[in-house]
Amino acid sequence: MSVAGEIDLYTAPRLHSALMSALGASTPVQLVVDMAGVEFCDSTGMNVLLSCLRRARERGGELEIAAPKPAVRKILQVTGLDSVFTLVENADPRGSAGLSRPKPAVPQ
Repeated sequence: MSVAGEIDLYTAPRLHSALMSALGASTPVQLVVDMAGVEFCDSTGMNVLLSCLRRARERGGELEIAAPKPAVRKILQVTGLDSVFTLVENADPRGSAGLSRPKPAVPQ
């Protein structure tokens, strides 16, 4: 599953819905979230990823984060979540579902 843009209070519910759908009802799922296109992820987005990781593991599956940009990787490191999630360098292209809605950058 590919994600792009910003994950924040406004976009996190959409991500949550898409991830829960991808995790399915009861079968174990190996889900790779390609975050190469994510410029920013706040605590709301991290909580979404954590809750989906919990759901995946409860069902015998896994949720991995692929190709996080330096800004997202830094958030994972600062919060200690880099030791909770499995981080991979490249996403498996077969798992791409194209969840993508880039949020326009705020002019500075």
